[in-house]
Amino acid sequence: MELPYQGRAIIEDNFDSVRIIIPSKKNYFIILFMCAWLCGWFLGETLAIREILSSTNKGADLFMIFWLAGWTIGGLFALKTIYWQLLGKECIEIGKGVLIMKRQGDPLSKTTFYDLNSCDSFRVKDDQTNIGSGRYNTLKSLNGRTGTIAFDYGMKTIRFGESIDEAEGKYLLTLLTKKKILTDKNLA
Repeated sequence: MELPYQGRAIIEDNFDSVRIIIPSKKNYFIILFMCAWLCGWFLGETLAIREILSSTNKGADLFMIFWLAGWTIGGLFALKTIYWQLLGKECIEIGKGVLIMKRQGDPLSKTTFYDLNSCDSFRVKDDQTNIGSGRYNTLKSLNGRTGTIAFDYGMKTIRFGESIDEAEGKYLLTLLTKKKILTDKNLA
């Protein structure tokens, strides 16, 4: 008999707030592919730098510099992806009238603060971007704007709880309601 799934979220229940930590969902194919790709990337990067430093044709240098800039950005994206896959965590702290979201292990993310009184319509929605080939299905997922739990903040919908199941999302919202962190005003 299979044991019931216990969820991925780590819940730290403080007196007047709750901190939810959701480790990134590991995709070992992406990790291995990006590591192998980086080996080829490194070879291309060093050969391009060597070509630029030894070239006497200025027209070729301009093209190679442009190509090298794009190639370097691609390498940084691959490193960011590996880093997130291995060490990434989505951290959500709710309480004291504020909701704080941070993606640890994502060097380009910033901490966002939301006034809990302005957060409306907390709900669980199926996270369609994580079905199939993983986290990078859409451009929204590249910015960390995915998740199973959604709420409205003014005229914008904010999502968090990346790649957790609907049942776990419902459990988290129930927990926050029982602790009276979320009220009927937030859920309506």
